[in-house]
Amino acid sequence: MTDSLDDRIQRLLDRDEDLLASPWQLFDDVREASEPAFYSEAMGAWVITGYKLLHDIVVDPETWSNRSPTATYDFRNPVADHTAAIAGEPDMAEAVSRFRSRNRGRVLNTADPPEHVRQRRALNRAFRPARLRALEPEVISVSEQLVAEFAHRGRADLFREYAVLLPMVMISRMLGVPEEELGKFKGWSDDFAIPIGRANPSRDEVRSYIRSESEFEDYFSAMIEQRQTEPRNDLISDVANAEVDGEPLTHEERITALRQFLLAGNETTTTLLANIGHRLATDHELRDRLAENRDLVPAFVEEALRHEAPVTGLFRVATRDTQLGDKPVAKGEFAWVAFAAANRDPELCPMPGEFDIDRDPNDHVAFGYGEHYCIGQGLARLEGKVGTNALLDLPNLTLADDHTYNYMDSYILRGLTQLLVTFDSPKEHET
Repeated sequence: MTDSLDDRIQRLLDRDEDLLASPWQLFDDVREASEPAFYSEAMGAWVITGYKLLHDIVVDPETWSNRSPTATYDFRNPVADHTAAIAGEPDMAEAVSRFRSRNRGRVLNTADPPEHVRQRRALNRAFRPARLRALEPEVISVSEQLVAEFAHRGRADLFREYAVLLPMVMISRMLGVPEEELGKFKGWSDDFAIPIGRANPSRDEVRSYIRSESEFEDYFSAMIEQRQTEPRNDLISDVANAEVDGEPLTHEERITALRQFLLAGNETTTTLLANIGHRLATDHELRDRLAENRDLVPAFVEEALRHEAPVTGLFRVATRDTQLGDKPVAKGEFAWVAFAAANRDPELCPMPGEFDIDRDPNDHVAFGYGEHYCIGQGLARLEGKVGTNALLDLPNLTLADDHTYNYMDSYILRGLTQLLVTFDSPKEHET
């Protein structure tokens, strides 16, 4: 007996390994059956896989709110249940109390206009093009240092030794925090991702998530206070002193913005770099073509973003009764806008399953679209370009025989968690 579409979506929510590795046929089948949207009882949301309908939703924040982008309300219940139990643990009582009482105002990716417009105006300066251009030599320098650590071996786990570290080092430097504390920041970032695309996180994971929220707020509250009196050329100073029309950001807006910068500044770019490394290690004809013509690298990065979007999809919630095509939608219903699926809509591009760096135009939505277009997309593109060039400098890069495919345990954040490769070491290449 063939599983229904909703059965297969339930498997995706349950993080079935095969579907995490390759959700593409499911998305194609949903698109074909949707006319133009499919309501999933399993997800409790309309599943949007078509490019045009997704575009119409994300450019209409008055009808489709971004207030809960990573989960429907129902899927918050397991976290609340675990929190109630954890509150009885003596060493967690204070952290849980703070977690429950925290003012969770709408900030950036959970905000709608006009709050979102105000916040973006205040924070856009942090990712201004001039800063990113000035940052490129430093990204290249960090990249070279990381590659030098493993280049002599002729073998590496590019995920752990490169894809994780390059964006982590760079976002830490941009924030202006000590690099010796990278492990702490990576731990916080990983914990902040626990509720994203995880329908049933464990109690241990929720405990770690709550603890990390308190530790992060304590650490960066002190940094914000310091930067208000002693500003530097870093993201914390930008956030600490950001204002619009003379109005500063609130404390919660500052902390939440920094939390989002830390998470988005490394988790999704790590996935992009791992996808880039995998493509170069498995498509040797393309690898050699890029090595001979580095001008093609930006187009390659764009196709990597389209073909394997790091964020599979996010939620919107209807603020009023509306319609998706001819299908009525009630106020309060959710839609899951699947960016990764829309990027492979045949109406967007021919032969969408093929990896083609010559696509022109390449109008992917890997960074979203409209009001919530990713504020850090310029940094991600820069690191993707630098990373591609660095990996092209590894002669005969190829997938190791003992590489196995393991994917992130999330139906929203999709990417490899290891990438074992081999290549010619410098001495081998010289001979």
